[in-house]
Amino acid sequence: MPFEGYLKPSRMIRRLRLVGWLLLAVPAVAAGWSLVVEQGTVGMALPDIQAGGWEVTGSKADVMPSVTASGESAVIRFNPTSLVLTERLAYTDSEQPLLLQDVRTNLSNVTLTLDYGASGSWAERIAIEGEVKIEASRIEHPLLEPLAWSFQGRVRGRLADLRVRGSLVSAAGLKVGLDVQLLPNGATAISVNSAIEGQVGIRALAETLTGWPELLTVDSGSAAVSAGVRLGPDGELEASGSSDLENVTGVFNRTAFSGLSGRVLASLEGDRLIAGFRGLTIEQVNPGIPVTTIRFNGDYTAPVANMLEGQLEVTQARARFLEGALRIPPGVYGLEGGSGGIPMEVLDISLDRLMEVYPAEGLEGSGLLSGRIPIGFSTDGIQVAQGRISAAAPGGRLRLPAEKLQAMLGGNQAMDVVVQALQNFHYSVLSSTIDYDEKGKLTLGLRIEGKNPELRGGQPVVLNVNLEEDIPALLTSLQLSGRVNEAVTERVRKLLQESGKEAVP
Repeated sequence: MPFEGYLKPSRMIRRLRLVGWLLLAVPAVAAGWSLVVEQGTVGMALPDIQAGGWEVTGSKADVMPSVTASGESAVIRFNPTSLVLTERLAYTDSEQPLLLQDVRTNLSNVTLTLDYGASGSWAERIAIEGEVKIEASRIEHPLLEPLAWSFQGRVRGRLADLRVRGSLVSAAGLKVGLDVQLLPNGATAISVNSAIEGQVGIRALAETLTGWPELLTVDSGSAAVSAGVRLGPDGELEASGSSDLENVTGVFNRTAFSGLSGRVLASLEGDRLIAGFRGLTIEQVNPGIPVTTIRFNGDYTAPVANMLEGQLEVTQARARFLEGALRIPPGVYGLEGGSGGIPMEVLDISLDRLMEVYPAEGLEGSGLLSGRIPIGFSTDGIQVAQGRISAAAPGGRLRLPAEKLQAMLGGNQAMDVVVQALQNFHYSVLSSTIDYDEKGKLTLGLRIEGKNPELRGGQPVVLNVNLEEDIPALLTSLQLSGRVNEAVTERVRKLLQESGKEAVP
């Protein structure tokens, strides 16, 4: 029964109804029969659909099907140039709605099989298989920039357990592997993966995602990212993902980092987010004073509604700093309530190196400093309350220029003896309390015992001095001096120009 040509709607519908009646009704009353329909181009408008939160409007088919049927099954093959065009496809039953516009689905070489001789629902008796290509002129979602996307892959299985696998590509160039599985119980499993390489890959990612940090620039390195989402039959959501980083280098805000490698894991369990860090290493983090050879392993768990009110479980956290070390002891630390969440141990920091990195001439010192600094995090920033640090025996030597000391002490004439003593001070005891507020003010409560051989015949001197330092201003000075890298220096200069401040060290 060959048909040729493009049918008028009324004739086309009548013939499709006839074929449909034959496919569904004849098997019920007859056996041992067969039917072959070879159709030319069929064009028809498809009804709008509203079901399960999905809305499909403005669809029409322009297909070239051929049908082979028997008493047990029917096979419909869509020949080349078979297209389904949809003006609008949207999922609105969510706080984050999804919209696809001008969707073009190419069904060339796709086969649809109706097994009406079997038992079960039609979703279990209808199967589809073949290569599909889908293009959308624009996809809108709160997590995505509004861009065109395309998909090319393979569809296979019954409607009740259909599987779609292939590649998604955004107009920005981001390529994502996609695997969608419809499960018989009504659940849906989705997995995605992507390999991101260097500046080109990061640029494609940044231009595709709305949440990409504006102040994050990646210069080199790679990341293999994968994620899985499972939507239960009753709407329950499970999600997990991982990212394998290798030698990532770049700048975040005003901090340069290099050699970032390791694995980051994340999962959503109910209303809580769990992040895991495995074998995380960073060669250097430099906000103005470099921290090197960072090693971290641990987990962080927090409510999605308040990411800073969680618990950090540390198994390893260590770094090199000023020829000494920084360390967080293994343990579980609650960050609720802000200050004091994480006890940072300071081990054998070189006072000589500390004086070298400080942006002032004439500073000298010797000795090793150790202590503990409790660090707290909140929406207002980082805080430290009652940290303590002290020098190891037998002490060392300090030389602080008079001009800098007078500026730090506010020009108080009553402190002249302190200024004189610290021109060449041999200390046996050096200890300090450390406080730091969210505005960036560092307060040191120094206690120093020792002597200046050139002052009062070298008599013992005990000094109790309170010093304050504006850490953001100090780091800005270091960043402008070129001690970080050119990208940071340029970013700081731009920020200062925008704020109307002088952009000089």
